[in-house]
Amino acid sequence: MSSSASVVSGEPKKGLAIASLVVGILSILTLGCLGVGALTGLVLGIVALRRATGSPQQYSGKGLAIGGIVTSGLSLLLLIPFFGIVAAIAIPSFLRARISANEASAMGDVRTVISAEAAYQSQNGAYYGSLECLSAPAGCIPGYTGPAFLLGPPLAGDKAGYRRTFHPGPAVQPGEDEVGRVSPSSLQGFAFTAVPLQPGTTGTRSFCGDATGVVCSVNGATVEVVDGACGSSCIPQQ
Repeated sequence: MSSSASVVSGEPKKGLAIASLVVGILSILTLGCLGVGALTGLVLGIVALRRATGSPQQYSGKGLAIGGIVTSGLSLLLLIPFFGIVAAIAIPSFLRARISANEASAMGDVRTVISAEAAYQSQNGAYYGSLECLSAPAGCIPGYTGPAFLLGPPLAGDKAGYRRTFHPGPAVQPGEDEVGRVSPSSLQGFAFTAVPLQPGTTGTRSFCGDATGVVCSVNGATVEVVDGACGSSCIPQQ
């Protein structure tokens, strides 16, 4: 009896190439799965193509691999206008939110100074004081017995996209009956302003508050102050 040997040869593998094409097609339908799917399909396609080219007897699917590379690359190109649209929507919204937050902070600081000046005035013969006196009233008002400070850390300077500035009104010359009772550095009035450091980017309005107790605003990066009072062009805030 004779025997014969038979050689069974399996078909070349092409699973990687098929996976590349499937991922590439899905990437087009899902805008590249935010880039992850497109990159995965691209890598799978390149690996499958190299295997099919270098070992054609063991791996096949060269055309499928090329299709996976093309579809994955196309999905990456589709991401460019997609992210452009997202950026066009998100960036202006972010800027508006930041401007709103900066303006709210600026108005809050103006109101804080107005309140501190009102408290200082009630202890200083109806006169106002500098920011330094508001921070340490006992060092300015003779015989002061109120709170240790009426204003926290100095508010003047650059903060949250705005430049804050204190504008002293005319100095007061205390009368004979006021000497020893009121601060020698007393002021008849004051104004505190906050203007955007980068108009249109950090803020769109400038703010001012004075002895009237009202916070007002003007569009732009300048606000008029006359003798320690906000200018007439400043519109009171509701």
